Amino acid sequence: ARQERLDKALEDLGFDPSTLTDDPQFRGSSALRMYNSFVLPKSKGAFATAELPQRASVIANSIAFKARELRSHQEEWLRNHDKSLAEVDKDQMPRYPLTIVLDNIRSAHNVGNILRLAEAARITKVVLCGITPSPPNPSIEKTALG
Repeated sequence: ARQERLDKALEDLGFDPSTLTDDPQFRGSSALRMYNSFVLPKSKGAFATAELPQRASVIANSIAFKARELRSHQEEWLRNHDKSLAEVDKDQMPRYPLTIVLDNIRSAHNVGNILRLAEAARITKVVLCGITPSPPNPSIEKTALG
């Protein structure tokens, strides 16, 4: 019943609730955590609050805001990244035919630093495998941007 109320409130805001659970960009996001906390409250107090009639619309507004915020940050990162690539004169700086393989690196910050280094060194390819975190990941993006 709570999930149905929340899904309806999200749909009223023009947000498809299935994107939260199906789209990988929302995995681990605060929007998904809010959604899950409302649907599956962990304490008696949270359960009582979730049962209030107006609470679904309040949470839906917060979820929609967090989802828009996440998307805007990702789009801004892509815009800035594309702009910086466009500013580089590709004829003056050739790429080096090297491949860096990141296998089972746990730290997203380390991955971001290595991606940043590979970009600066004009490395051809970086391969991420195993449990290595991959973009889009807020920690990787934050570190990769400097």
